[in-house]
Amino acid sequence: MRNLDLEQLRSFVAVVDARSISGGAGVVYRSQSAISEQLQKLEAVAGAPLLLRSRTGVRTTPAGERLLAHARQLLAIGELALRDVRQTAPATTVRLAISDYFRPSEVSALLRHMARASPQLRLQVTMAQSAAIAEGHARRDYDLALVMELKPGRAGSRPLWREALSWVAAPHFHARSGDPLPLVLLPDSCAVHRHAVRALGQRGIAYSVAHTCSGVAGLQAAIAAGLGVGCLNASAVADGLAPASRALRLPPLPAVAFRLLTPPRGAPAALIEAEAVLRAHFR
Repeated sequence: MRNLDLEQLRSFVAVVDARSISGGAGVVYRSQSAISEQLQKLEAVAGAPLLLRSRTGVRTTPAGERLLAHARQLLAIGELALRDVRQTAPATTVRLAISDYFRPSEVSALLRHMARASPQLRLQVTMAQSAAIAEGHARRDYDLALVMELKPGRAGSRPLWREALSWVAAPHFHARSGDPLPLVLLPDSCAVHRHAVRALGQRGIAYSVAHTCSGVAGLQAAIAAGLGVGCLNASAVADGLAPASRALRLPPLPAVAFRLLTPPRGAPAALIEAEAVLRAHFR
């Protein structure tokens, strides 16, 4: 079984960042011929070309771009492991934001996993709507963010997993004939809210927003109380809730994707490790 060599990965990252073999060689203090040999060995292990060379420099192939993300994580984790052995790894605060649509029963398991895997990390956790989280992450208010999306994310960004989105209600809920369908939703800043009312409007189904909740926990409680029909992803459908009656002829809903918003390029090694540890929880 072939393994990835950290020195080869370090040279690969240096060349990509410098955009040339000569520039990368200067970063890792090796000759160009030595760097070229390391890259050839790395491509042999990977089983695919990793770099495209031209007069203007080098750029990654699709395989090289995928390996690059892993290479940065492996090098960062290696650095932290060495610091930990030498007992010099500093405590690092990680600002983590999680969509409140995230599997409610698994939040504690996720945080416990991260604490055990990287005890030097100090987590500051925020639960909020995905739209607010994405805006905060763009402002760099958060280092890592777990959001739920209705629409496909940016190219090259793979979701951690997907789930069905469905109309749900209390088992005893019955819509009054002739009255608008009462809805229980998050505020209209929520993409699920906007999609639900748009889909009903396109189907010609009269509705009213009977209750607006600030978070998913309140949404679950209001639906269970029979205040109306709501939309929830599969893992957020709590005990006591059921699929809405087919007699309501509600429009189909799309699947949702949970995606990880990552630290910016050049982030401290501890944040790169935190990202890797978080991803490992979902494998």
